Amino acid sequence: MAGAARVVVGAILAAWVLCVAVPPAGAASMLDEYRAQGIVAERPDGLVEVRSGQTSADAERLVRQVNAKRFDIYRQRAASQGVPVEEVGKIYALELAGTAPAGTYFKKPDGGYARK
Repeated sequence: MAGAARVVVGAILAAWVLCVAVPPAGAASMLDEYRAQGIVAERPDGLVEVRSGQTSADAERLVRQVNAKRFDIYRQRAASQGVPVEEVGKIYALELAGTAPAGTYFKKPDGGYARK
């Protein structure tokens, strides 16, 4: 199982490069900006959301784009590794906890938020 987990983590790191390091033009900087402002938070399933109480049509649009791209990568990685998509997302979320910029909010399992 440890070998399989290593393969999935490697795949997640590759997915990170595709999702965050090379998103649609300008999306990476906008995502970081929205995270720093507390508008967008990372979820424990590896997706992002507009935090409750925050409203921004641009942020909502960006969240949809980022989540669609991430989910597609998670789905592809899960299929190639023979693991559930949800597990790929969870591993990615753990990676993000270490690599996200300071100020990023993370949604906790109880629905609250913690700031990095």
